[in-house]
Amino acid sequence: MPASTPDQPLHEHLRRHARAKPDAPAIHWYGRALTWRELNDWSDALGAHLQSLGVQKGDPVALFMNNCPQYVVAHYAIQKIGAIVCPCGPLNKAHELQYQLDDLKARVIISADNLLPIVDQVRAQTALQHVLAVRYTDLLPAAPTLNVPPELQTPAQPLPAGVLDALQIAQHGAQSGQRPRYENIGMDDVALMTYTSGTTGLPKGAMLSFGNALFKTTVTAQAAGLQAHDVSLSVAPLYHIAGMLMGVNTPVLVGATQVLLFRFAPVAVLQAIAQHGVTHWY
Repeated sequence: MPASTPDQPLHEHLRRHARAKPDAPAIHWYGRALTWRELNDWSDALGAHLQSLGVQKGDPVALFMNNCPQYVVAHYAIQKIGAIVCPCGPLNKAHELQYQLDDLKARVIISADNLLPIVDQVRAQTALQHVLAVRYTDLLPAAPTLNVPPELQTPAQPLPAGVLDALQIAQHGAQSGQRPRYENIGMDDVALMTYTSGTTGLPKGAMLSFGNALFKTTVTAQAAGLQAHDVSLSVAPLYHIAGMLMGVNTPVLVGATQVLLFRFAPVAVLQAIAQHGVTHWY
């Protein structure tokens, strides 16, 4: 990133890379390459859809899923419209999810399809009005080049009535050129609400601004020496603050390609390193 570049939210760096190298791979997912153009266009279209649901600047949007490309798409879709990314740990039980959703007063959640039964348990007791879902298998290639974990080998099932397909919305919207309405986003605006573990009490939401995200991402990339020609391996959970920093933020800031895994698996990690020439792994 040039030293003279003014401070901008990370999603503006996503847009920058989509303009500069639209067909270059941003994310490798078990042999499926997601390009910078796709990542940018899909997040634009999903952001526009969230606005159509009434999501406004400063509103919380919950994410409830494990690692997958759709997590990155949803993260930037939310932030492009000035809303607040609110990760919910996918190991949460119903009472834990309900506590967080109640605390946030979230009206929209984007969940993995296998976690929808938990969402359904708490939906009536929360402010939720809209549920979108993703399937981990939807972006897997027909012939994966890395070992796919057993959790991703189950055939996808139809989504329940009233649940919208987030990836389909993103892809179809991108094809028709949907873009979100412009929002005047300041670097001090809240971009992320991530919850503490609750070691000494109930979890508390920590508010991080767009400026916070840019600063910690910049110093991390500089300390690691991560550059656009590098390839990073993302295994840590993206919903966690450390995994988010290394898998959602730093590659987008510098324009590096990342190899994203659903979870740690020794053989898949070694395959990824060998096949993609991984230079950085957190």
